[in-house]
Amino acid sequence: MAYLLAYPDIAESIRAGVCKSALEHYTMYGESEQRLTDSRYLRARATGDTAQFVPGHVDLVYMSRSQRCFVSGWAEDCDDAPLAHIAVTAQGDSSSSRRLVSIARCRRQDVEAQRSTSVQSLLGYWSIMNASQPPGPDRRLQITLTAGFERRTFTCEAQVVGDEQFRDLAIGYFAGTRYFGDPTVEAFLQLDAGIGRLLIELNMEVSRKIVAGAYVARYGRARAAYDGSIIVCLYGKPDFLMLQAALFSRCKQYERYEFIYVSNSPELAERLAKDATVACRIYDLSITLVLLPGNAGFGAANNAAVNAARTDRILLVNPDVLPRDTQWPARHTEVVQRLPPEQTALFGVPLYYDDGSLMHGGMYFEIEDGLSFSNQRIITRDVMRTEHYGKGAPPQAREFLVPRPVPAVTGAFMSIDRAWFEFLGGFSPEFLFGHYEDGDLCLRSLEAGKRPWIHDLPFWHLESKGATHQPMHDGGRLLNRWNLTSRWSGFVKEELNGQHPRLFST
Repeated sequence: MAYLLAYPDIAESIRAGVCKSALEHYTMYGESEQRLTDSRYLRARATGDTAQFVPGHVDLVYMSRSQRCFVSGWAEDCDDAPLAHIAVTAQGDSSSSRRLVSIARCRRQDVEAQRSTSVQSLLGYWSIMNASQPPGPDRRLQITLTAGFERRTFTCEAQVVGDEQFRDLAIGYFAGTRYFGDPTVEAFLQLDAGIGRLLIELNMEVSRKIVAGAYVARYGRARAAYDGSIIVCLYGKPDFLMLQAALFSRCKQYERYEFIYVSNSPELAERLAKDATVACRIYDLSITLVLLPGNAGFGAANNAAVNAARTDRILLVNPDVLPRDTQWPARHTEVVQRLPPEQTALFGVPLYYDDGSLMHGGMYFEIEDGLSFSNQRIITRDVMRTEHYGKGAPPQAREFLVPRPVPAVTGAFMSIDRAWFEFLGGFSPEFLFGHYEDGDLCLRSLEAGKRPWIHDLPFWHLESKGATHQPMHDGGRLLNRWNLTSRWSGFVKEELNGQHPRLFST
């Protein structure tokens, strides 16, 4: 701020767009011109109100056991001298200083109310960093905010938590952030600045550790061979194991399939072991439990379950998907064995709501032009979404049921050749909790030369009934949508945009 007070010509250059900020001007010109030793700058520092930096505060500091640090608070900076760095130092040890260069901004309505300003400014900030060492015994850290040439240091007590809790706290904070304008577009722009990759890398590290601790237990009578492995990822609701066992066992030739339940909820382990034992005794099923010591997410959990499968055909099924046709086991086996491999490498099925209307007849992608309005400028940002063919259509709408290639199929029911699944690398570990992993897998299959298909094997889908929901899951869904868009928007725009994509018109 003192730099701009001392040199009005620089402020005018910023307004004219010659340079972006006082810091940029200093880096390009001011340092070589020795402006910080000029009498005008020294006088401005002595007389200007800059001693305390711009008003701000550090509200939360979390430290994970693997020495990651989360910092959040607010800072009333300005466009000319925006908050650019956050340094975290273990008290009394300057060698442990680390700067955060990926800083996400958000609204702080509580601060806005106190500052009584009509200017729309994102006063909140938050970020994640890797620390070189944990805080001392008193858990105290020094947090230094830097904007332009001004600094302010706070002494804070860090809350030390486990790695999984640290991830969930960070994603939960992101889920609760607010912005001016379209919330999805504004969140995407913040993730673009680097914080998105930090969150993905954090989750990948946590998920790897969780999957490494998987425990596998088998129940029931093992058969000499199976036609396929039905893999079900449980989302905190154990009741669906027994419900699916009861309903799937009513289907003819159900014994030709093994069931693998993978759980992200370690607190359910004892209940699931008892239910698996009872279900096998009552319904003569073959059940394998893959118990994880934490929440690795949908993709990582399913990948771990595939490793426990004893067949070459994988059926990924949601816990709230139930058989609508008792003949489906034999029909599924016939589809896999008799149709050309390009039609069976990866396919989905029609799914129906409990009122009988169609929920899923394949999926397609659309790209929206997201708009952000800031500082008299309009910024465009691609936002990708997935839609279902025939959603809400009556059950007799045959055009959505006929076997055909489609851009994607839902992970609620996905039948895939195991060798193809493994060739693709399984579900990407970059997706958090759940949502959009299925679209990403299908796009990678398309890119590798095999189209997803739909085959008419109807199932019920009690959508979202099989999962518990927490606010942090909203943050994971938004992060996954950003990741899907960032990775695939170019390909989708060129070849796959809309219900009738160019790639499928030839």
